[in-house]
Amino acid sequence: MPIRDLDYTAYCALPDDGRRYEVLDGEVVVSPSAGSPHQALQAALVYEFMARIGRKRRGQVFADLDCELLPHDIVRPDLLVVLPEHRDRILPTHVRGTPDLCVEILSPSTAHRDRTRKLSRYAAAGTPELWLVCGLTRTVTRFVHDGRAFGPPTVASAELALAILPDVVIPFAELW
Repeated sequence: MPIRDLDYTAYCALPDDGRRYEVLDGEVVVSPSAGSPHQALQAALVYEFMARIGRKRRGQVFADLDCELLPHDIVRPDLLVVLPEHRDRILPTHVRGTPDLCVEILSPSTAHRDRTRKLSRYAAAGTPELWLVCGLTRTVTRFVHDGRAFGPPTVASAELALAILPDVVIPFAELW
């Protein structure tokens, strides 16, 4: 759908037709609903993040919430964390500005976009930390923003400490 320069107001006017819409650099992109392996992985991640961050009031954890990264970049990460010092970014309908951590679970239909276009939009917005989770390879690739760009990725398969909360370690044993 080649609509250009779409902002959040226009995004909200898109049809409620069961499709998953996002806006990358002003262009609408559509993804199919995630399959059961993706959803199971998402649920396990939400559980781990809630246990270590949400329930301990170290930040708010959301799944599949609209994020207006920049005026023409609206994404729906599979999981996101907003730290207490940025709670003003949380609106009743979406997050305005970048979350502190975004997690994208790679699916066959979205993996290429997640690794390219969405990665570049998260980088442009200055997202502090981005995880790309691959259930097929049982790995998490983490990108940390240095204030200018994402640094080199870190790949982990057993556990990973958050860059935004270094004393929080997410184990992956229950994910795979």
